[in-house]
Amino acid sequence: MRRRSAIPWGARPPGVPAGRGIRVVVVDSGVNPRHSHVGGRIDGARIYRGEDGAVHRGACYQDTTGHGTAIAAVIRHVAPEADLFALKIFDGALATTPDVLEGALSYALQAGARVVNLSLGMEEAPHVPALRTLCREAARAGIVLVASARNGANGTSLPASYDEVIGVMGDGRLGEDTLVYRARDPFECRASPWPRSLPGLPRERNFRGNSFAAARVSGTVACMMEQAPGATLRTVREMLRKRYG
Repeated sequence: MRRRSAIPWGARPPGVPAGRGIRVVVVDSGVNPRHSHVGGRIDGARIYRGEDGAVHRGACYQDTTGHGTAIAAVIRHVAPEADLFALKIFDGALATTPDVLEGALSYALQAGARVVNLSLGMEEAPHVPALRTLCREAARAGIVLVASARNGANGTSLPASYDEVIGVMGDGRLGEDTLVYRARDPFECRASPWPRSLPGLPRERNFRGNSFAAARVSGTVACMMEQAPGATLRTVREMLRKRYG
């Protein structure tokens, strides 16, 4: 059986791809830039629904749940030189509305994103055509969207199930630096569902799920795009297939 290639993981010597020059937008609960696993060097914004029912943008992207920070920490470990940008759409509960998600994705397309990490998922719904349109616009613009399947999802999970998005599921049997690519699978990538370890916190009490598998893939794609700055979704998928298939 062929040994699978490991994804980039942790510190690396000069000249080895680390996501340099690639902006990765993290759509989540915000990020704490002062966390030791993030180490500053991050900007962001908040996308939210106001009392008037409209979607607005604000300056505060402070993470109040820790989820987005844990996602950013994984991406930073895989692509330590990537330019991370946080878009906060969760506040308290890890839940939002389709219009806020659409607003965040629309802003990401304007904010210089090359990779967008969407560690979230929802069921198929008839009222989200704008989301599919935005995903298509991203693909046409050379922006790679990486989304996790809903935890426990056996079928459709949006936006991970869209053809214009790289869908990811976690597999607890895989090592933290292992990625498996299955070209014809609705969720084509498999990776570890665990975040980075925290001193004094048992692994079982930390976050866990498809979200962290997606973060590994986003960081890996950022490293690939450093090597191939003009890469499209199609060429990124081909690189994933060759290295991890």
